[in-house]
Amino acid sequence: MFKFFSERNDAVNGRDSRQALVTLHRPKSAASEAYRMLRTNIHFSSGGDSLKVIVVTSTFPGEGKSLTAANLAITFAQAGDDVVLLDADMRRSTQHENFELPESPGLSEAIVSGNIDASLKNGPVDGLRLMAAGLTPPNPSELLHSRRMDDLLDDLKARSDLIIMDAPPVLAVADASVLASKADGVMIVVDLTLSDRNAAKRAVGALRAVNARILGTVITGLEPTRKRYGYHHYYDRYYYYYDSEHSAEKKDRAHRGRTVQ
Repeated sequence: MFKFFSERNDAVNGRDSRQALVTLHRPKSAASEAYRMLRTNIHFSSGGDSLKVIVVTSTFPGEGKSLTAANLAITFAQAGDDVVLLDADMRRSTQHENFELPESPGLSEAIVSGNIDASLKNGPVDGLRLMAAGLTPPNPSELLHSRRMDDLLDDLKARSDLIIMDAPPVLAVADASVLASKADGVMIVVDLTLSDRNAAKRAVGALRAVNARILGTVITGLEPTRKRYGYHHYYDRYYYYYDSEHSAEKKDRAHRGRTVQ
């Protein structure tokens, strides 16, 4: 498992797409390089297994999961993969705002109607396609758990190299556990200023209860420090650390920093 640390970017809360999508608008920045390193370590964390569907979730709302999912999808597309970013958070969708797209038609309409093409939009990067959440249905969990959702994922798998799903928080609703059971791997975003170790443990337990494969943890809400040594890096407003059996930087684990166990 790897752990990726990031200082919270408050500009994202204002839905400033140029600040939120740093890998798109500032691809040569240190922050974008940090996301590319995260992408690389996801490859290593797979252990050679194929990852077709990745769920990005969090413990509570507001921890940065949608920001992580969006920038990660962009970096995979920039590397030449055909990627679908699926906003599966029907209760509090944000990806249509990040990419300045209509919210509907989206995932909810595609599941009900079976018309995927009407909801699938081209992204701002070659190889990236987006599906907004759509109108909020009265029963999001049941819709995501349905056979029609399975059929939609099967169709998107045939059309792409990777599907990244932006899922609701684990401890808020059952949707994330439903989606995790359909995915090849799950990333958990935890804000140290909003969550704690016990909450993170409950989130991990809920995901493991559905046999989800947890790829790693993204830690946000860290305060920057002046100096970092060894294999810790401070890039712009992003600070990360890798701890993985398949990590590209596994040799030195002397400096572990704050982690969620």
